[in-house]
Amino acid sequence: MEKKKSGLATAGLVVGIIGAVVAFIPLLNTFAYVLGGLALIFGLIPLCKKASIGKAVAALILGIAAIAITIVMQASLFNAVDDALNELDSELGMLTGENTDDILNDHLDVSFGEFEVTKGEFLDECKLTVTLKNKGAEQKSFTVEVEAVDADGNRLETDYIYADDLKAGQSQVFEIFTLVTSDMMDKLEDATFSVLEVSMM
Repeated sequence: MEKKKSGLATAGLVVGIIGAVVAFIPLLNTFAYVLGGLALIFGLIPLCKKASIGKAVAALILGIAAIAITIVMQASLFNAVDDALNELDSELGMLTGENTDDILNDHLDVSFGEFEVTKGEFLDECKLTVTLKNKGAEQKSFTVEVEAVDADGNRLETDYIYADDLKAGQSQVFEIFTLVTSDMMDKLEDATFSVLEVSMM
């Protein structure tokens, strides 16, 4: 008995091979969905008619493979892009101060001394001593905004510390709130000081 032959089975085989190959190519592999679908259709029709069964089965297998490989490859690509965006977002947060808590937990220790007022003959002087320590493993630069609040939680004043190129494990002492008015000095003597925001680069 002469075996039935089908051009669709051959076409399905060819389209399935192309789809399986294209499925490995990022971005282009979207077309592998279409090619894989066509391979399935071109394989099913001759299979139902019992023509070119070997080629029809191969077309079905290649069509399924093309679709499956595309799904896996695109999922991997999307995950890689998502990870890269999350890392970029984290880095931007470090630069803009949005990740202050993370920086203080992982990279920077901030220790406050006492607010000191020195009475002078003509002019009083004041300062708050702050020690910064880079507790990370790499050299970093930090910008720290410090706030002074009164007993009711009202912000009285803010000042900044700029620490350039602190090496891993290095500590540096800074003096802030040195340029304030005399009436503010009195308020700052009873104030509580805390870190408002930290950025790192």
